[in-house]
Order: sequence, then C-alpha cells, then structure tokens
Amino acid sequence: MLSQAFALRSLKEGLKCIVAFPLRTLLEDQLKKFRNLVEKSGFDGENVGARYMHYQESRYLIKPITLTTIDTLSLTLFGIAPEDLEAALHSYDGTLTRSLGHYLFSRAMVFLSDVVLDEVHLLSDTTKSLNFLIALIRITASQGGRALFMSATIPKALEELLRRECGDVGLYITRFSEKPDKDFLDERRRKKYDVSVEKLNHDKFEKILGWVKEEMGKGFKRAIVVFNTVNEAIKFYKKAKTDLDVSHDKMLLLHSRFAAEDRETKIKKIESLKKCSEYLIVSTQVIEAGVDISSNLFISDLAPASTLIQRVGRFLRYRGEDEGKLYLWYEKKEDGGDGKYKGVYDLNLLEKTLRFLNRKDVKLNFHDPESYQPLLDYVYDESAFHLDPKNIRKLLSIPYVLESPYKAIKMFIQLEGSFVRDDTIVPIIPSSIPYEALSTKELMKHIVPISSSLLFRLKPKEMLVVKEEKSAKEPFGKIWDKEGLLTIVFKPYFLAFIVDGEYDEELGLVIKLEEGS
Repeated sequence: MLSQAFALRSLKEGLKCIVAFPLRTLLEDQLKKFRNLVEKSGFDGENVGARYMHYQESRYLIKPITLTTIDTLSLTLFGIAPEDLEAALHSYDGTLTRSLGHYLFSRAMVFLSDVVLDEVHLLSDTTKSLNFLIALIRITASQGGRALFMSATIPKALEELLRRECGDVGLYITRFSEKPDKDFLDERRRKKYDVSVEKLNHDKFEKILGWVKEEMGKGFKRAIVVFNTVNEAIKFYKKAKTDLDVSHDKMLLLHSRFAAEDRETKIKKIESLKKCSEYLIVSTQVIEAGVDISSNLFISDLAPASTLIQRVGRFLRYRGEDEGKLYLWYEKKEDGGDGKYKGVYDLNLLEKTLRFLNRKDVKLNFHDPESYQPLLDYVYDESAFHLDPKNIRKLLSIPYVLESPYKAIKMFIQLEGSFVRDDTIVPIIPSSIPYEALSTKELMKHIVPISSSLLFRLKPKEMLVVKEEKSAKEPFGKIWDKEGLLTIVFKPYFLAFIVDGEYDEELGLVIKLEEGS
C-alpha cells in the first residue's frame, strides 16, 4: 500500500513514478491493484503500465506510473533500455555505427521520475546487486530525485553499511516502531502458533505429506508448502495430487519456470483461492515477495533469516487470522557433516539461522518486527555484505558519459549480462513444443526464462531463430562462457535455446536432466 500511495502522490503532482520489483511474480500480482487504485482516485487506468521481458506496455518506462523489474530499471538508468539493447550491442562490436538517439531519453525517463524499490533487502544478496543499490541511491540523489526503498527485513549491519556509503547524500532510514501504530502491533502479537523445526532425510516428501494430512484433519486446511528448488516443488506437487484428499482445482503449483500467460493465469487463480476454505499451494521462493495469499498451515524448506521471514509473510497474513501451524525443515547431505545443508543458499547463513531457531531461550514471532529483529541481527553481521568500490565508481561514472552508450554496454558485458544479477536470465523453449507447426507469435507464448547457470548445465545443441518472419532450428557452436552466451542471445534473429524437456500449463517446464535427481 505504501508504494501505491507514493505513486499516486506522484501522479497527483503531475510527476512520473517508477515502481521496481526484484521478481516478476510480484510485479504481476501488483499491476491490477495499482490500476484499481488509480481509477478509484479519479484517474484513467491507462496512466499505469508495465515493462519487463516481452511485456512492452510502457516502453522506455514512459507511462506516468510504470511497474517494472529491477533488471529493466538498471538498463534504462544507464541509457540502454531493453528497446535499444540489441542495437547498442551491435554498435559496441562495430557492426553498427549509427547514432542511438534514445540513449539520453532512456536515462531521462528515470531521472524525471520518483523511484520506488520494494523488497529492497533482496539487493543485498550478492556483491553485484548491492553495488547497484549503492550506485542507484547516489545517482538518484545527484539528480535531485526522490526515491523510496522498502523492506520488512533490514538487518542492522546492512543499515549501517547503507548509512556509511550513502548517508552524505540525504539517505534517511526509518524503522518500524510501536508508537505510531500500536493497534497493528497488538494484532500481530495475537497470532499464536507453534514452530516445529525438523531434520528430514530421503523420506521427506512422505513426512511433509503426513504433516499436511494431520494438520488438515485438525482444521488447518489452507496450506502452503515451499521448496528451495523447482525440481522438488514439482515432484512434491505431483505426489500430493495422488496422495492428498484435496480437490485438484484447489491445488496450485507456483515457480519461476512458467511461460508468461500461464504465470498470469496462476496469479489469477491465487485470487480465487482466497475465497476458499481449503487449498494447497506448492511453491518455490517466488511466493515470498509480495504474493498476496495467506495460510493457516505453512511448511517450508529452511532458508536464511531474511528470506525466511519474508516467506512466512504468507502465513496468518490477514487481520483476524490468529491460529495456525508452522513447520520448518532442513536436510543435511549424508556425507557432508555439520553445516552441509542441501539447497541453494549460503551455508553459513543457514547454519546461523538454524542455530537461532533452536535456541530454547527465544520465543520467536515471525509477525512481530520487534521479535524477529534479533534473529536478523544474529544471522547477518558486516561479513555477510560485500561491496566492490571499484565497481561502484564505474557505475557512478556512466551517467556522465553523454556522447554514446559505449561505456554502459562495455560494463554490461564485463558484468556478464546484468548490472544486478550474478545469473543472466535467458529464454528457452522445451523440445516437446512442435515449433514447425507454430508461428513466431505463437512460439513467443512458449518461451520460459531460466538462469544461465542452468543453461550451462543443460548444454543445448540447438536454438530457434527467426529469419524473414519464419522460425527455424539452427545448431550453434560452443557458448559455455557468459560472453559467448551474450553474443548469441542479443543477435537480432535469436528467439530461444531449445532444451531437452517438456512443458505443460500445470507443471511448467520439466527438465529431463533433473527428473532423476
């Protein structure tokens, strides 16, 4: 609601506002809500638009209120908006020499806008993303802009880092306090639930299904189960459909490997599930940032403290929901010894999070900021956050290069295809899609985004290209480094890599390499 209020104020003042999200699912969930608020306030809903990946409703972030991803914001800020990226890359490698006239226009769309960043804590996960956050704050301040950065999970060590790096440019940090809204805090503290932390092994799916059956039998029938990997979420969902006595139309699988239309359909289904007294949602991390759904039974893979708190935000979320059951589980590698957890997160952060959760002297309430702040401060100290001052200086210098986007493109390539993420997102189409029978427009509907690290594991041998308005399959040489990957992805005729896998609208992309793992 705070981001909506900030954007509405900008609109009423005749200004622009860019609201950037770290995840597409969060953006898609919020787009309709922003439009509804704008229309209820007497403005045309066309004032609101979105820009991300293939969704080009607000090109160059030009709409008065634009919802976008942090990736698109970063490109536009440095003058190489997605609309111009292909041409800029060709200019950089010498195959195109004409002027790129949108370069200054692209940057101006950010400089002339108020900027809102939701779930800003996610930009502290890697050195690259934290560098960008520091640069964004300083660049915005240097242009006299206004920006709002929001998160419910800011460790004090991160706060101190931000003060040290940006306090001289007018950065103000306001923390939650009981004084302004005691009623809100009282309502959060009324939520009563037990937290069970369990170590699971190879029979984890059976254990988790047992918890769901037991707690649903006790009346906790609105269940969310979160896994740290897409593969395990898919496996559990398929097993739950067979073993649980829950209507299939009240079950939903949510993760990052869905085509755009199916992802939108799932967001709409979440809205319909809110009205149901029983449902099961199986998800990955995509649910933890802003997806507006609640549960009274929440079961989750262990994650670092900040991520875990955000994730549990989908549990007893609404006013009046006061009772529930919360299970957290972790799995150690059989040959790994202490601290060797299975999963995708930093092992040290997982170890410290688990150590705090197992403390007997702490009664943790994930809904009370004053209760979970000690958890954040225990897990994250200064060693958890890493900056590269040289990289930050380079980012800060880009806006002062006026003649061309050369410097921005050079750094974009050096940073392996993203100013923000360690993993570049690339488009793929599963081999099960009958591409010969589909038009290019229809093929676009089947594109699924995956990380470059996963693509390197899959090592596809073919790609789809579009030439003379027709799609065709072509082989390609070795691209098993980030620079080689970028030279292919940004070719004007490139559409997607073909990976060995299957796709359906319910399960999403199922990769054959992972099926037996």
